[in-house]
Amino acid sequence: TVRWLISENEKAPYFAMRYFEVEPGGWTDLGRHAHDHGVIILRGKGKVLLGEKETEISFGDVVYVPPNELHQFKNTGNEPFGFICVIPNKDV
Repeated sequence: TVRWLISENEKAPYFAMRYFEVEPGGWTDLGRHAHDHGVIILRGKGKVLLGEKETEISFGDVVYVPPNELHQFKNTGNEPFGFICVIPNKDV
């Protein structure tokens, strides 16, 4: 699931913030975007795929996803895997 924490509704001029929660055994869509992402892991454990490299991540880890980098987050634990994702606003 995805919940928008800060979006255009709050009139933030430069960024938007979302909270993702992935159930055990689940994953996010495999994606690639023109903007970069900043991700902070808040709960659980998982793996992040960046390009062709997969890395284990857990609570407290920070991930930078460069622009146009193929990426996906997977829950490898037995509890929900939650993280904050910060992206630029569309207008920036």
